[in-house]
Amino acid sequence: MKTNQAKLPSLSFWLLIIGLIGLGVYSLVSSRQTSAIYDGALAMQAAERPGTVGKISFPEGGQTVNIPNWTLFGVGDMWSLTSRGNPLPAGFVAPNLVNTSVAHGDSDQPMQVQRAIEARLEQLFAAAENDGIEFMLSSAYRSVEDQQALYNSFVSAQGQSMADLYVAKPGTSEHHTGLSVDFASASAACESNSDKCSLSQAAAQWLLKNASTYGFIQRYPEGKQPITGIAFEPWHYRYIGVPLAKAISDSKLTLDEVVKQAAPGYAH
Repeated sequence: MKTNQAKLPSLSFWLLIIGLIGLGVYSLVSSRQTSAIYDGALAMQAAERPGTVGKISFPEGGQTVNIPNWTLFGVGDMWSLTSRGNPLPAGFVAPNLVNTSVAHGDSDQPMQVQRAIEARLEQLFAAAENDGIEFMLSSAYRSVEDQQALYNSFVSAQGQSMADLYVAKPGTSEHHTGLSVDFASASAACESNSDKCSLSQAAAQWLLKNASTYGFIQRYPEGKQPITGIAFEPWHYRYIGVPLAKAISDSKLTLDEVVKQAAPGYAH
């Protein structure tokens, strides 16, 4: 369902940010440690823990998500915003990449994700299979060089304007972080060649309903292109941890909107 863009100015009333003290001050705890803490100790949205620096409140639905540390919004971390308006710094290297064990296209080559999301991916794949849906990944981590090749190929085939609508320019793609994946329906064609992967309507609906349970959000929803800068992609999902994923999914907001409201210092 498309969102009425005329309502966008009222976002400040939808998203109330409390406790934004010390924005931009980094903790001595590393981003990797913080991500692990959040995914475990803060798995329950109602849980409070000492040291929380703030919270994000979603009036619609009454959900509240703790902000345990500002490093979560830092470059390449779990709540980071990577977009055309907020590109990754030159030389960025995705941390803690591992070869994923879930089924994927181009099966003769490894496909990588950040270590923090591998277990969640496995859980999502297993739950979907129990519901009669079989997934593969058509894409996961991509280097800047890989993205450049993809972008150039799309320009050659579809033209500059179409490429700019559907393909992120190198340095602005979430795939560089290892936190985003593209889902596809399992097929022999996809397994042998990721260019032949596709997502069925049933699989897309399953993801829309269930992905947040495993910490993933549909990153480029329908009707949100003016905000995200990317056309609707039902297959592209981003890992942000379970509590925030559920809150964003229920509120129908985008990660762009939440980060710009909650931590504007991390969103240009």
